[in-house]
Amino acid sequence: MRFWRFVCNPYAENTYLIAAGREAWLIDPGFYTHSEKQHFLEVLEREGLELRAIYLTHAHIDHVLGVRWVVERFGVPLYYHAAEEVVYRHAGEWAMMMGLQYEEGPEATAYVEEGELLWGDLLVQVRHVPGHSPGSVAYYFPKVERVFSGDVLFAAGIGNYHLPLADYETLMRSIVEKLLPLGEVVEVWPGHGPSTTIGTEKVSNPFLKDAI
Repeated sequence: MRFWRFVCNPYAENTYLIAAGREAWLIDPGFYTHSEKQHFLEVLEREGLELRAIYLTHAHIDHVLGVRWVVERFGVPLYYHAAEEVVYRHAGEWAMMMGLQYEEGPEATAYVEEGELLWGDLLVQVRHVPGHSPGSVAYYFPKVERVFSGDVLFAAGIGNYHLPLADYETLMRSIVEKLLPLGEVVEVWPGHGPSTTIGTEKVSNPFLKDAI
């Protein structure tokens, strides 16, 4: 497994490209500017990768700004959790509020589900982790001890729980029950900011002091 992180749009959102051999998958395409899109295309060409699909951790506007462009450019399917449909369908309204240009993406090709295993030999496990948004999911790679957590768990922080459809207690339960048990050495690659580990967050994340 190889992966690349692209920091995109005004919100410094982390878009991830995951590859195994020549096959590749995209998590949360937040591409917004021409240079961001061009950088992504250059990586695909340089590495000889064939994009297979888009997977969303959730559908807040900063994580979906590039969905339509990627789908139209590569003709790939789009997947996210069914509970995230309401968020995805209101992304345009959020874009207007934030002063962002946004072209609505296509409907989901299918929905991902809790415990589902994806991508063949890569053995990616879907973990439903609501709280930041109702359909938030994390993608866990047990073979390489790495989880892509979206906006649920950050280095020294947690996802915003003041947004519509967000809930603090649900978010904390998702972290404690679905992410922390993965193990202390597991790397956490979030939707914003630097990577961390489960072990580091157990010790230093102020939001987890009273939750463990």
